[in-house]
Amino acid sequence: MGKQRITVCLSPVGHDGLKQAIGQAMAPFWYDREDRPHPDWVGEWSYWFVSGAGCLFDVLTGHEDDPRLVRCDDWTQLPEDLPPSRCHGGPRGVLDFDTPRAAEARRAADTWTAYHAFADGYPPALPFRHFAERARSLEPDHAREATVAAFREQPLIQAIEADPALEERFTSDPVLHFDEDLETYVTRHVADVLPTPALLTLDGQWVEAGGLDYKRMFNAYLDGLPGDTMVVRVLYHS
Repeated sequence: MGKQRITVCLSPVGHDGLKQAIGQAMAPFWYDREDRPHPDWVGEWSYWFVSGAGCLFDVLTGHEDDPRLVRCDDWTQLPEDLPPSRCHGGPRGVLDFDTPRAAEARRAADTWTAYHAFADGYPPALPFRHFAERARSLEPDHAREATVAAFREQPLIQAIEADPALEERFTSDPVLHFDEDLETYVTRHVADVLPTPALLTLDGQWVEAGGLDYKRMFNAYLDGLPGDTMVVRVLYHS
């Protein structure tokens, strides 16, 4: 059990009816609903709050004063002072999906290019899993130690581990992390900008999955919504 976020899509609704509309959309997936669809049915949530902290939406430039924007976080105890350019939700047509995706595309491309330029100065390295597979024949107590030691003997890994800033940027297993071409790497990271772990569609479908296919679907679905569709971040307990 824990908390995670869902992006809820609703027909046009004002602030006065927003929480009721979210409640109606979420109701079929409540743990304690009495009219269970089948004997083995298990719900998705026990309580929820409007909250996009950590996954706020950008507001389209020029629409910062749109009264339909959702800027109240029910999860926080103190009033939240959001900048005009950010919100927890609002009509699809005044939310800016492209700017954060473009920023992530630039960041990912810069990181990929910087890593490969850095790695070119060292002998080719192998990912951690290569050494883990090689150590399978060892006793369990020694396998992990041998794997780590062999992995860290590589000059590229030593150079990255010697600089905390590089390790944070390139990760602790960079060969695996950057083992794809530039376009694929950028596409994967851009697809990760908007999605929450779950999506509640306009027609009442609760979609929850991982991986790139889900993220692509999430982006395509939000991009294709009518401009007056309300899109709201919700934190729920599962």
